[in-house]
Amino acid sequence: MPILNFTAEETNFIAIYKADSLAVTLAKIEAAHWNILDEEIITIAESAARKLSALTETEFSEMHFALDEE
Repeated sequence: MPILNFTAEETNFIAIYKADSLAVTLAKIEAAHWNILDEEIITIAESAARKLSALTETEFSEMHFALDEE
């Protein structure tokens, strides 16, 4: 598994859009990207998608993404 250091912001963003598969998660993030007006959130979305794209479906299924509510 590639070593990817997701930031807390990226992890939270992925948790919001996470689906059962990597492909669907990436599609949901891409679809949401068009509705985001905040430049900082766009940067987080793009970074999260780039890191997710480096994963295989199996690697993705083994990762846990949950909202950090602190």
